[in-house]
Amino acid sequence: MRTITAVAIGFVLILLFGIGTYMYVNTSANQLSGQLKIAESSIRSQNWGQAGEQLAYVEKSWDKSKGWWTILLDHQEIDNIDVSLKRLSQYVKSQGSTLALGEISALELLVDHIADKEAPNIKNIL
Repeated sequence: MRTITAVAIGFVLILLFGIGTYMYVNTSANQLSGQLKIAESSIRSQNWGQAGEQLAYVEKSWDKSKGWWTILLDHQEIDNIDVSLKRLSQYVKSQGSTLALGEISALELLVDHIADKEAPNIKNIL
């Protein structure tokens, strides 16, 4: 009887950890994506000062999220986001709107892909 109880408690703890992980990753990915959309609108309107400030805010938020994401997720995807964010930063500094818009779209895709990849659904389980 103790064995069944221990296994049940272990299963519940693993399930709760998985749900908590998904909720954290999804929330932080949505937050980053929203911040990137604000930066994108600044780039589209050629407001480079505001775009730079928003991008600095995105980098600060990413640094906070990245600490936990490194523990929870695949490092290759985190590295891809880092590279894309640095590339975007340089495009904004050089005021290259076409390149910046392309890179911010790619960065949004990378962030949204992580949230989709961590979702508990049949596609991700199989």
